[in-house]
Amino acid sequence: MGKDIKTKCPYTNFKNKVMKYIGILRTPREEYGGMPACPFVGAEVDKGKLMIDKFDPEQTSILDKVKELEESDYDSALFIQVTDEIISGDDTYRYQNFINRTLRTNGYEHLKCICFNPNDKQEVAGFNARKDAPYFLINIANKKVLAKAHKTLVGTKYFDNFEDDYLKYLNPGSFESTKIKVEEAKKKRIAK
Repeated sequence: MGKDIKTKCPYTNFKNKVMKYIGILRTPREEYGGMPACPFVGAEVDKGKLMIDKFDPEQTSILDKVKELEESDYDSALFIQVTDEIISGDDTYRYQNFINRTLRTNGYEHLKCICFNPNDKQEVAGFNARKDAPYFLINIANKKVLAKAHKTLVGTKYFDNFEDDYLKYLNPGSFESTKIKVEEAKKKRIAK
């Protein structure tokens, strides 16, 4: 007879693992101009406004999870994608776009999805904040809140070390205007 092989569920203690990752994201780093990789997640967690939950596509749809978010007191969500598949870094952007199209075509045009894949290769001055993600993560947040946060960051040193490819990845529709604003902010800081 074969051996009884016991495997541990990789999603055991998923919230603790995600909180440890959030600790990395909220720690100030020189690569981001002395700011955290994700400067706003700390306040959201501290206020209890970030929903952290699993998303298993074999049990529910992303729209069901978004509906849960919308009916809750949370401001945004971080869903842990349950999957046996390894999602390549090349597939992250396509999957993110799929979710964003699904949101738009189902009455959630005020929301935006940002995916974090531990297999992503994007770096800022040699640091890859996504590689430490314990799972494939799906962040769902209000577009206006994200746009306001982006606008706030453009005037700081946050984007100074970003390569053009990463800026394009983050802002495909507004890359040129973001690049110009980042350069203008640098010039203003230098002129002071």
